Amino acid sequence: MALSKKTVTDKIEIVRVKDYYLLQVREDKQIIENGARISGSYNRYVLNPDHDVSNITDDVVKEQFTAVMTNSVKENYAKFLKEQVEENKEGE
Repeated sequence: MALSKKTVTDKIEIVRVKDYYLLQVREDKQIIENGARISGSYNRYVLNPDHDVSNITDDVVKEQFTAVMTNSVKENYAKFLKEQVEENKEGE
């Protein structure tokens, strides 16, 4: 009876928000016994356009991030953040 644990990225979703995109990633953390999955859990995280690509360890996620997060997407996200700061200042 051999037990092992592995993490598999099983879903990558590209979500459009206004004029920019987010990457939603789901990982399946699996417990394997004799080649069969006997237990597991999911972990989700979101990557914003300003995320540091060097911190992405999964090659497929990194490729998707690089393909989607163009300069114009990053600029639109920065503009959105700036507008949020200005709106918060006006509301004070």
